[in-house]
Amino acid sequence: MRSGWTKGRKGACVTQMHYARQGIVTEEIAYVAKREDLPAELIREEVARGRLIIPANIHHHRLEPMGIGIALRCKINANIGNSPVCSN
Repeated sequence: MRSGWTKGRKGACVTQMHYARQGIVTEEIAYVAKREDLPAELIREEVARGRLIIPANIHHHRLEPMGIGIALRCKINANIGNSPVCSN
């Protein structure tokens, strides 16, 4: 699905955040925007701010881009910390 999208991406900085901070709407950002029925520019801005992520490794061509964040349908809540009760 994504092999054509990632062909021109080479170098040390190939993350969605890198492109979003440069003002570039990648194919993955556009795909997530269409899927979530939101403007692509809003998705780009949220990725650039670090409030939304799109896990999209350039070496994984068959994945379907999905956004994770507060403005989207997919959210992750994790409570990580110390607990006074522990199992051995």
